[in-house]
Amino acid sequence: MAGTASLRSELRRAALSRFLATASAARTVEITGLSPLRGGALQENWGLDARFCGGALDGEQRLVLRTSAATGVAASLTRHQEFAVQKAVFAAGVQVPEPLFASEDAAVWGKPFFIMRRVDGIAAPDRITGDPTLDPALPAIAERLGRELACIHTIQPPRPDLAFLTPYADTGPIQQIARFRAYLDCHPTPRPVLEWGMRWLETHIPPPAAPVLCHHDFRTGNYLLNGTALTAILDWEFAGWGDPHEDIGWFCCKGWRFARLDREAGGIADRTPFYRGYHRVAGGSIDPRRVRFWEVLASVRWAVIALEQTDRYMIGHERGLDLALTGRRATECELEILMLLDAGREPGLRPSDRRSSASPMGRPISPMRDLPSGAALLALARDVLMGELIPLLPEECRPDALLVAKCMAIAAREAEAPAEEGRAILREIELLCGQGVDALRRFAYDLRIGAFESSEPHDRAARAVLWRLTVAKLRQSNPEFLAANGFD
Repeated sequence: MAGTASLRSELRRAALSRFLATASAARTVEITGLSPLRGGALQENWGLDARFCGGALDGEQRLVLRTSAATGVAASLTRHQEFAVQKAVFAAGVQVPEPLFASEDAAVWGKPFFIMRRVDGIAAPDRITGDPTLDPALPAIAERLGRELACIHTIQPPRPDLAFLTPYADTGPIQQIARFRAYLDCHPTPRPVLEWGMRWLETHIPPPAAPVLCHHDFRTGNYLLNGTALTAILDWEFAGWGDPHEDIGWFCCKGWRFARLDREAGGIADRTPFYRGYHRVAGGSIDPRRVRFWEVLASVRWAVIALEQTDRYMIGHERGLDLALTGRRATECELEILMLLDAGREPGLRPSDRRSSASPMGRPISPMRDLPSGAALLALARDVLMGELIPLLPEECRPDALLVAKCMAIAAREAEAPAEEGRAILREIELLCGQGVDALRRFAYDLRIGAFESSEPHDRAARAVLWRLTVAKLRQSNPEFLAANGFD
């Protein structure tokens, strides 16, 4: 079996060498290094070192091969389309890795791919937003990012080289909301907060804007910093025509601030330098009302993308801790929707009544279960993993080990969570919607159609349930996120 895999790998490297030689007009190409790169949730990226003899790339070259992952999301461009977009923005002067060659010939790599130059730098968002040594440079980086985004937005339709992009009339907010609702209709778990947020969006759609090329995933985590220098804007698989405020709202939404929720521009600065950089290239003014609309839509969109990512694990059977955990981030987006649209009206929230899972005697144990409890064992195993085992692992294995520890912590908190809280929330929903087989789904549908809006008491009660439901879920999945947003 190992011999077959080795032979397959050698044949693939040979096919890739021949492709690179033909594409670059080189006499020969020797691949000296080929290994997968970390990062990129939707696509595969391979570090590719090659020695070209003659041709356009004569000499040693550091490249990246980008191809599709085993599963993806429907909104993603193909690799050939992404290559065309990257060529267009590179020609416009955007700081992007130079795209070199593309192939749809399955005989080379087994699936379509493209080749671009490799650029030095880090993209890890927690390092960028959480490294205090970067703090003095971050406002200037935010301003530079504003200029880069404005440069992207100078590309406008019609563009024959981008004719494959869907017209904006078919991808605007109305169409996006319809797609999100269609997805939720098929999802096994109702999402009342998302339905409530989309109801607000469809009643506050701004007038149409002249479309520009939008990155549609312009955020911290999708650019490279080499020290304090911006070296590349990455990941163009969602690019398309859109309202320029759409990219601005996406960059500023809370889901992409990571370690610094207080820094509204991508977790690296306040909005002022980012907006200033954008204005210097684009001119005109940024409309804060349009940005707010797109920030709300960004939270809805990110929540749906998070659920779609977990579908790759739950339905597509693609193993991966990061995929499995990403769906939990949808509730973080729901908290942000509530904070944006119901600011200042948070109900009085009881402190969390969960016990520490480190204490096996913290709550009554069923006589049918042994001690220590499952929650206590999970907590102990996590402590051993974090304190004793992870420090012994190779550096490249530690991120996955930390995800294992995160899974264990969530499982322990859920095991300790009081069932009474969930039952109380369900009773409140039944008082609003009536008892039935699936009260939560009925509640979500009523929020979709605005059923409570004609009665202030019912509307207020519905919003209170949304808050309680969201906070209860986050107490189990991410209490640190709650605390960072000011909740006990």
